[in-house]
Amino acid sequence: MKTASLVILSSLLLSTSASAATNLVFSFWGDPAEAPPFLEIVKNFNASHPDIQVTYQQTPWSGYWTKLDAQLAAKAGPDVMFITNVPTYASRGQLLQLDSLISKDKFPINQFNPEFLAIHKYKGGLYSIPRDNDTMVLYYNKDAFDEAKVPYPTDAWKWADLRSAALKLTKRDGSRVSRYGVVLENNKWPTFVYQNGGKVFDDPLNPTKFMLNDAKGTAAIQFIADLINKDKVAPAFQEMAQIGDSTQLFSSGQAAMVMTNAARLTTFKSAPFKWAVAPLPAGPTGVRANTVGGAGFGINANTQHKAEAWTFLQYLAGAQGQTIFAKGGGAVPAMNLNKTVTGAFNVPFENVFLAESNRQGVYPNFAKYVQISNTLLNPALDTVWNGESTAQAALSKIAPDVDQLLK
Repeated sequence: MKTASLVILSSLLLSTSASAATNLVFSFWGDPAEAPPFLEIVKNFNASHPDIQVTYQQTPWSGYWTKLDAQLAAKAGPDVMFITNVPTYASRGQLLQLDSLISKDKFPINQFNPEFLAIHKYKGGLYSIPRDNDTMVLYYNKDAFDEAKVPYPTDAWKWADLRSAALKLTKRDGSRVSRYGVVLENNKWPTFVYQNGGKVFDDPLNPTKFMLNDAKGTAAIQFIADLINKDKVAPAFQEMAQIGDSTQLFSSGQAAMVMTNAARLTTFKSAPFKWAVAPLPAGPTGVRANTVGGAGFGINANTQHKAEAWTFLQYLAGAQGQTIFAKGGGAVPAMNLNKTVTGAFNVPFENVFLAESNRQGVYPNFAKYVQISNTLLNPALDTVWNGESTAQAALSKIAPDVDQLLK
């Protein structure tokens, strides 16, 4: 009888313990190849924190923001989220400010490059902790270069070298292009602006004036457009919706070069050709630049479990999580002043990635940037990308309206 009572009591205690665990939801985007580090972190955290259990929601990039925006607008959604455009969400009151929590628990925020932290702030407060800095490099198909008898890219390359190589690498079957010399990503144009010594705004975080319409900015935008429309060595952005994105085109051999980040390393491993990476080419005057971008992790301001969400965020964005992401090789770690983390970033061409991460220009990131992009900037750029307008005409036309929104 006593034994039976003890068994019942033990079962009740275990049941009570299990039911007492706080359940959190963590959402992130990505394709299946990008998921393993996220899943490993969730698994390890749950094993070491029986009082907090995390479930995850993975959504493709294409549907992530529509889903998240609807959830947050309804004061619902995940407790912890993978996030970009931090000022937009912080200005809506949808992200929890982290400064007091960081101070109270002595989270080692000083192990992150201050430039990486800048785009995760709003009005001086920190609202997310960066995972990576989205450093880009130039991936190139060595077999294609060998076939076309083009020398491999070097750190001495400038835009003219990129264009010259792309012209020689492009293959045509009549009117059809069977291999583009280069494929570009339509949201990476600020890097070209910085490489030309230009600016998008007078200050990327606290702007008062639009500057993309000056000579250096328009020349950079026109260079991209000319690769597409004049030289026809890069696919049009609208065409890529049918033929495949930059990752698909490069990995299938339909493009000989692509400028993209470390997240593509895992995908390109299975490419049926030899490839390597090189630094991004410098601008015409030798300016070398990359762009601070990347995503971070934030807490839903409306979570019912702030303390538990912060416990998970410290693990996810701290040395434990950063080390797992670094080992995965899909992201250049933002915690780049922690030697354990950077030591775990043991990937092909790691020195190129780490060197490029020190050539950063800050990507525009302020509360109204999404509005400006959606209503003015992107529509204007689309007319340039599709050859309807010159960069100078399109950007000069919207400049007064952009400046008005900045007031």
